[in-house]
Amino acid sequence: MNKSIIKDIEVKVLELPLKKQWKISLYAAKTRAHAVLKITTEDGIVGYGEASPSPAFMGETGYTIKLVIDKYLKPVLIGQDIFSVDKLHERMNFSIYGNYAAKSTVDIALYDAMGKTLGVPVYKLLGGKCRQDVELSWVVGMQDLEGAIEEAKEKIKLGYKALKVKVGNTPEIDYNLVKTIREAVGQDVPIRLDANQGYDYKTAVEVFSKIEEFGLESIEQPVERWDIEGLKFVKNRLKTPIMADESVSSLHDVNRIINERAADIVNIKVGKVGGLSIAKKIATILESAGMTATAGSNLEVGIGSAASVHFVISSKNVNLPNDLLLGGPLHEYDIIKGGLDMVDGKVICPENPGLGIDVDESIFK
Repeated sequence: MNKSIIKDIEVKVLELPLKKQWKISLYAAKTRAHAVLKITTEDGIVGYGEASPSPAFMGETGYTIKLVIDKYLKPVLIGQDIFSVDKLHERMNFSIYGNYAAKSTVDIALYDAMGKTLGVPVYKLLGGKCRQDVELSWVVGMQDLEGAIEEAKEKIKLGYKALKVKVGNTPEIDYNLVKTIREAVGQDVPIRLDANQGYDYKTAVEVFSKIEEFGLESIEQPVERWDIEGLKFVKNRLKTPIMADESVSSLHDVNRIINERAADIVNIKVGKVGGLSIAKKIATILESAGMTATAGSNLEVGIGSAASVHFVISSKNVNLPNDLLLGGPLHEYDIIKGGLDMVDGKVICPENPGLGIDVDESIFK
């Protein structure tokens, strides 16, 4: 009998409190609903997955993920082989359109279970190591100016390799914020701005053409996710590289970005695009077009963050500092024991089988 058959799938929604309000141009929140999934195979192997999308950002929440998995995905997955990943994605896609965070949760758990079945870390299933560790960037959310400066300086002292600053307030606030942060951290710290669709294309050019004087690594998602022409308009008028995030929310979105030459970089979020297998495909497509990427966070905690670390460690062109380890430090507590090892602004990839983490099993009780 094939022991790698899916016997059961269980989903739990955890409403985890944040240490302080998290605010971007799209929303503000003090808690986050995380969907945590457990796949059990016929031979008793357990794989874990996690996603934590915000409704304003992705149109899904931990609660919709549970509904979609219980009602639509679980029935087409039970009895299937965990190693048939492409086939399982096809079955999920036939059962319900979109809902990529729900599918990401399943996909991550499949890789965790596959790694444990074979006794290897997930990165070996994704092509092996391209680098020894993952450089981290820190994201400064919207807050008062004094708090933003203090947070930026503290994280650079901890060794983070770049700062990502949330903008998309008003032109005046954004200009003053970036100017003050640049003065506070000095000229050598890479600064990435993320507007989260906060501006229309004309205003984006006006705002960022002034802010460019402070030296920027990149500008992420300055316009609405659907406005690919607007993204290209901004890219063609600024010196700073433009990064797409919300505009690449699935495997097929990346083609239009490449065809239109609408961005220079893509932020690939494992929990947004459909999981590890889809993230790897997107990275490969970008590599074929000569483009680079970074891996971001939807404020996942330990399980989702570990999946992203395995993705980056195994992907050659995902080579910019990554804010994938954001959710853990921002939440009051995590759902894994021990956490991930961070040294001098870099995270070390776990070497134990599967995702290599110790999940707190009590969350399912």
